Amino acid sequence: MISENKSNNPTPAIQVKDLTASYGPVPALLDISVSIPSGKLVGVIGPNGSGKSTLIKAILGFIKPDVGSVEIFGKDVALAKGKVAYVPQRGAVDWDFPITVREVATMGRYGHRHWWRDLTRDDYRHADEALEKVRMSEFKKRQIGQLSGGQQQRVFMARALAQDAEILLLDEPFAGVDAATESAILDVLEETRQEGKTLVVVHHDLSTAAEYFDLLVLLKQRLFGFGPPSVVLNPRLLCDVYEGNMKVFAELAEKK
Repeated sequence: MISENKSNNPTPAIQVKDLTASYGPVPALLDISVSIPSGKLVGVIGPNGSGKSTLIKAILGFIKPDVGSVEIFGKDVALAKGKVAYVPQRGAVDWDFPITVREVATMGRYGHRHWWRDLTRDDYRHADEALEKVRMSEFKKRQIGQLSGGQQQRVFMARALAQDAEILLLDEPFAGVDAATESAILDVLEETRQEGKTLVVVHHDLSTAAEYFDLLVLLKQRLFGFGPPSVVLNPRLLCDVYEGNMKVFAELAEKK
């Protein structure tokens, strides 16, 4: 396993310690330990079924580890309410649900209010600013099922941004979107990182991983690499993880 990571912040945004997580008798992650510093844009890469989405769910507290722990800013993930926002895969959303773009964005504000209290003008302002940031303001009255795949992805990014969390977790935000939407999403990620937020993004395209991310987590059930792209995108390591010599690995080797 390759690892190279240095941070001046003694308390990482996310600390995963000796994590093993399973679905029934089948382990999805084995003995994962990784420390993600604040203010970084981090990509999670690996082949299909390697545990990428499981890692995101463990950080969210959606699944209980068999062994190990997850801490958010030094505290157990169970105590991290409001600090972590999530953008799911598009396939996990019911796009026929009768809700508008603006209503989706305002859902990000519910955690700031008791259930018996209405949203305030300030909540709606946060939601509208988030829609503006992802370039979806002109669609705010449209039902989400009437949007393109890329537009839908941006709406759920707006919901996460409206939450005003310190950590954003995104599961395959670039999957199935066109080049213009990918560029728009990347702009939002970079702007959010510049605001001091920490972003962890499940990503499948190795050819853009070095360009998009400060740090990479390479998974295949176990942790095979963590650090800058120049360290993790090692052609020999990638061949071991992906069990094959793909064209992109040869291109990476030529750049070294």
